[in-house]
Amino acid sequence: MDLSYLNSISDGDKAFIEEFILTFESNSGKILSELKETWNAGDLDQARKLAHQLKPSLQMLSLKTLDTAIRIQNEPETANMDMILEMESECTAAVSEMRAFFSL
Repeated sequence: MDLSYLNSISDGDKAFIEEFILTFESNSGKILSELKETWNAGDLDQARKLAHQLKPSLQMLSLKTLDTAIRIQNEPETANMDMILEMESECTAAVSEMRAFFSL
């Protein structure tokens, strides 16, 4: 994870950073929950759309599972639940790391 972009846009504003973390946690959690449900239902088109929604946040933090989201978006038929769970795990870890890094 790379926090340099978040550092640059926040200009050290702890309230902004905290709001970003809360928003990331809420949005990524909601999208990933929906993605798991969609995947289990076999709705690949919706899975593609949800992966697309997740990409900007993953990219902003340079999370390694950005590649996974791109793959689900572009080739959902080649994805699997383990990939979704990996994204979920990385997003959860990112929240903890951001809170620790920014002492929140």
